Amino acid sequence: MSDLLSIGRSGVVAYRAALTAVGENVTNAQTDGYTRREVTLRESGVATSSSYQYRASAIFGGAQVSNVQRVYDDYKSSAARLAVSDAGRSDAKTQWLQTTETALNDSDVGLGVKLSGVFTSAESLGTDVNSETGRRTMLTSISDAVEQFHRTGAALKAAADGTANAARTTIDGLNGALKALAQVNIGLRRAANGTAASAQLLDQRDTLLKQVSGAVGIDVQLQDDGRASVTLSGSGGLKLVDAQRPDTAFIGLLQSGDGRLSLVASGLTPETAIEPQTGSLAGLVDVSNTIASRRSDLDDIASRFTTQINTWNKAGIDQNGDPGADLISNGTTALGMTVATSDLTKVAAASTTGVSNGNALALKNYRTPVGSEAHWALLVATHSQAVASSVSEQSATSAQRDGALLAVDEVTGVDLDVEAAQMLRFQQAYTASAKIIQVARETLQDILGLIQ
Repeated sequence: MSDLLSIGRSGVVAYRAALTAVGENVTNAQTDGYTRREVTLRESGVATSSSYQYRASAIFGGAQVSNVQRVYDDYKSSAARLAVSDAGRSDAKTQWLQTTETALNDSDVGLGVKLSGVFTSAESLGTDVNSETGRRTMLTSISDAVEQFHRTGAALKAAADGTANAARTTIDGLNGALKALAQVNIGLRRAANGTAASAQLLDQRDTLLKQVSGAVGIDVQLQDDGRASVTLSGSGGLKLVDAQRPDTAFIGLLQSGDGRLSLVASGLTPETAIEPQTGSLAGLVDVSNTIASRRSDLDDIASRFTTQINTWNKAGIDQNGDPGADLISNGTTALGMTVATSDLTKVAAASTTGVSNGNALALKNYRTPVGSEAHWALLVATHSQAVASSVSEQSATSAQRDGALLAVDEVTGVDLDVEAAQMLRFQQAYTASAKIIQVARETLQDILGLIQ
């Protein structure tokens, strides 16, 4: 009779645990990073009396909880981390390439239009070199072009600074996630396998691994107890987290004078330069090099424009009868160039041969395939192609990421219909176990009643 009571009690306890797991699944159905739990039940055997009067044997002793198991697929999780890394790189690169495209501003008020305006104003001046309005328009167009060089240069610098700030924020999050992952490893070392506490720590581990993979591409090696060792992909085995150690690698950021970014790792190894191939940091480093190249190209265009205008003006005679002088100063960089004069008479419209509008009309000869306008058009077209290519790559990697995450969710996610069916099954089993206890109690009362 006591065995019957014990069997009923074991069923009640076991199925109560199973119902608790189902309830936890339902509660966390929309919780990001939660992995569905399954309670594994097994038969409980007990030994009969070892007295010499009876034959010792094992009989059914009810049910018991074997472990609380997370539904997990290592292969699909690894594929998802890889897809997240690829998408992270594309997303970061596309975002800042588009920001740079906005900075280049090839609109109706952009630099290309301002450069063309200088040549157009010179042609207008050639129709009436004695017109004060024509000379003012000429100097104004040069001033507008110089000012647009300033705006474009400042916008590109802001894009470079924004990229660096985004990289610093990402690195702070990455270093924090690596430290948290080391703490989770410590917790997993202490937690018993198959327990609810272990399952919760494993959920945290997977969330942190996903965060790290979004920043840099990683390879993960899992121990039997769930602890994770993390190495940087394509680095020859550079460890970021060692499952056997409580400390982690530290990622640092270096920025050169032109805004180019580079990364170093220290902590577990001596300071080492790293070049992640995927992840948002890889995208940010890549785009920082692109922005630095665009800034250099803009400075080259500024230098070409300065040389064109100054060479042209010095080839003529100004309104005072003097040889033309520089109209632009400090023209080696877009941010440094300035208009050299506001004196309308300094515009050298006349040629040295005595033709009053000869030099004004000659400015159009500087509109060549190696001039500032042509190089600006090439810069804009090159960057536009880079943006289009990056957007296409982003679309592909985003689709791949979404598909990989969906594949993981199909395995680890909570299906409320399935949980409802499981709840009904476990409720019936719980009720049956309780019925066993009730039958044992009633039988015992009947036996006692016969004795009385």
